[in-house]
Amino acid sequence: MTNREAGIKVVRKMMGDQAAANLSASADSNTFGAAIAGYAVDQVFADIWTRPGLDRRCRSLVTMSVMIALRQPHEFAIHMGAGLNNGLTLKEIEEVLIQALPYVGYPAIATALVAAADVIKERGLGVDKDYTGHRGLL
Repeated sequence: MTNREAGIKVVRKMMGDQAAANLSASADSNTFGAAIAGYAVDQVFADIWTRPGLDRRCRSLVTMSVMIALRQPHEFAIHMGAGLNNGLTLKEIEEVLIQALPYVGYPAIATALVAAADVIKERGLGVDKDYTGHRGLL
């Protein structure tokens, strides 16, 4: 199996068929940005996400933490979805936000909460709580 095939397999498991197809098409397109997509598939997903030492759940926790710190809500949402697919619970994801709070501050957490609310709503999760109440809270 090539790195490209291994990387697409990881993306498919973590993010679904559509994300895998989109990333594969982008990496293979020979258009602007194709090389970057190729590095993401071949190195990030094939090489890093499959390394021994941390399972995918742990790697998702680390990645979400980094996205919180960098204030990258779009990437946080993508990796929150992947984390859920990797077996994380909403409670564990909420604990990541709480753990990050004293280190990154309320504005960064508020940004991530908005992204999290979108993922929760999109997936029909958290019907027992009003997660959308975080919009504009901080």
